Amino acid sequence: MRLKRSSMSKSETKSDLFGTVVAILIALVSVVGAITAWRVATRLDEAGGADSAGIRATTNKEDITTQATIILDEHLSAFAAYEENKSLADAYDAFARSNSESANLADYASMFRYAANQAWDAIPEAYIDRDGKLDRNRDIGEHIAEYARNKDIDPQSHFDRADASRTSAMWLFMTFILDGMVLILLTTADAIGNWLRYFFLAGGMVLFAIAVMAGLLIELLSALVIK
Repeated sequence: MRLKRSSMSKSETKSDLFGTVVAILIALVSVVGAITAWRVATRLDEAGGADSAGIRATTNKEDITTQATIILDEHLSAFAAYEENKSLADAYDAFARSNSESANLADYASMFRYAANQAWDAIPEAYIDRDGKLDRNRDIGEHIAEYARNKDIDPQSHFDRADASRTSAMWLFMTFILDGMVLILLTTADAIGNWLRYFFLAGGMVLFAIAVMAGLLIELLSALVIK
């Protein structure tokens, strides 16, 4: 009778110990799962913030490009006016030389020369190339660079960061699913009263280790990619 009681006592002690171990593991997996869920939410928030920054940068880029284009159009108009008035001035000069008796021709030439000089003065010399033509690329490029000094006009970097954050969140969510599977295995192990419970316990521990290592690796790689 004492042997039976002693055997039952040992069996109950082992069962209590097993249950305690499983309970501790379930609590640990629950904590890790909660942390993983928080990291998924954080990564998604980062992705949303990066998308917003990318949209703002796109808006800034379009606005700055529009301003630079307006100035370029003004310079193009001035340059066209310069060439037109210069051509007329040269033509009237030629007429004046061949018709010296007509003073009006020289006056017209002077008038158009003056208009040409006024149009030329409206164009910064820095944007005139060696051939005396308006350098459009330099004109618009320098104005974009000037306006962009205090504004973010690089949307692609933000969109790339948003994509990286979403990818990280997706893989972290996969580890969160693994944590859920671990909880199922541990709960099943706790409910079974025969030797199979050790099989479910071992499977849960192995899967949990994989989930933790995968999560740490994802966070490490994300820290290197997402800046």
